[in-house]
Amino acid sequence: MQPYKKMTRSLPTRLSKWALTLCFVLGFGLLSANGSEASATWLTANSPKLDLGNGWSTKSHTELRMPDLEYLSYVRISQKFNYKINDSWTLGTHPTLERSRSNTKSDWSNTYRFDLELNPKKIKIGESGPTLSMRNRWELRWKEGKGSEIFHRVRQQSKLSWKLDNAFVKSYSLGNEVFYEVDKERITLNRFYPIILGVDIFESVGTSFYLMYQSKRSGLSSDWNGTYVSGISLKF
Repeated sequence: MQPYKKMTRSLPTRLSKWALTLCFVLGFGLLSANGSEASATWLTANSPKLDLGNGWSTKSHTELRMPDLEYLSYVRISQKFNYKINDSWTLGTHPTLERSRSNTKSDWSNTYRFDLELNPKKIKIGESGPTLSMRNRWELRWKEGKGSEIFHRVRQQSKLSWKLDNAFVKSYSLGNEVFYEVDKERITLNRFYPIILGVDIFESVGTSFYLMYQSKRSGLSSDWNGTYVSGISLKF
């Protein structure tokens, strides 16, 4: 009888977690769809990390993007390789294929990307303070239809994370990422994450919900366009 009792006791907990998850998803969707600016939903999945030995590791990464949940506009597939230089620094590289389209009737176009990362280890701020993590990335991109032209871009992301003593929400983070186009000599993209919630739904899958505001300008224009993004990230 003990397994049955354990199952019946855990059932309300699982149901409450799924109910809270649904509330988060619906709430994020309503927030992102509010206002006259564009909105989108992103879904990200990461495979388990595979230890290759001698400080090397790898994992697969996939991301899907849907404007206003109307159609699939973007697919990214990459294989991440990381090398632990020492206890303080990690080197990474990620061969990546990006496919995108502007609407359901347009053709898909490809972007081939190769990047390098040099990232410091996470920094704990005070005994009860947040943890600071930073990602420093240099990207080389080849765009379909642009010949052999190489587009250089530098990205810097910083994030503060707090662990929470909660049965469902395990962590809260906020972060920002800046994109600098080397050929244009200017910042062309910024992503601000006011809410990143690490939640406990599946025992073997790390799950987080996030709300992000993306500001973007094209070419040499000084006009910024904003997009509200609600997203789910899975780490297997």
